[in-house]
Amino acid sequence: MASGSRDFTVKIFDYSKASAKKAFKTINETEHVEDVAFHPSGSHLLVGVRHPVIRMYDVNTTQCFTGSVPRHQHLDFITGLDWSNDGRLYASASMDGAIKVWDGVSSHCISTYIKAHDGVEVCSVKFTRNGKYILSSGKDSLIKLWELSTNRCLIAYTGAGATGKQEYHSQAVFNHTEDFVMFPDEATTSLCCWDSRNASRKQLLSLGHNGAVRFITHSPTEAAFLTCSDDFRARFWVKR
Repeated sequence: MASGSRDFTVKIFDYSKASAKKAFKTINETEHVEDVAFHPSGSHLLVGVRHPVIRMYDVNTTQCFTGSVPRHQHLDFITGLDWSNDGRLYASASMDGAIKVWDGVSSHCISTYIKAHDGVEVCSVKFTRNGKYILSSGKDSLIKLWELSTNRCLIAYTGAGATGKQEYHSQAVFNHTEDFVMFPDEATTSLCCWDSRNASRKQLLSLGHNGAVRFITHSPTEAAFLTCSDDFRARFWVKR
């Protein structure tokens, strides 16, 4: 497991060892760490910080690599990262309002979606399991599904955050079957859920938090997800 912090460090933990509670490697960065993402093989780690350049670390040696073409980089700091399941591609989101898709071997940018969310910050990116689509969320409270082969937005999921401008970053995720898209509504601290194929919105689910939900992640194998909030609580949800 890897974690990033505002103390400018990335810490890596090994759960196969008895000393798992203590990081066995620490990577020192120059800015606040915003997001991290493991390569599917676990050999490399993408790190996004409050800087436009994406870092890629060799997990064993902690050697750092960056893209060799400066103009390919974002114009503002990184907010989200994700690898495709086969490791051939990775995607990044940024404060500059763009989504970029990168070659996983050369780290060359192969696609850029400028003003992906009408120019506001893009908060998260997530590949589908087949690697053909990317799900993104932005501070416009919209979630969009992008088709990589055509570089266009196929579906926009609307109806969240209608009461005002979104203040904090939050993530859009798929459930474990990818039949539904899930996103926490900041204003009401409830969960918005859509049918991933036709964008019909389901009934809101109260998440029971007393503050904005800052993070959500869903299990890849079962109907269960975790939410973390400004109320200093994490809540684990599971369908019995």
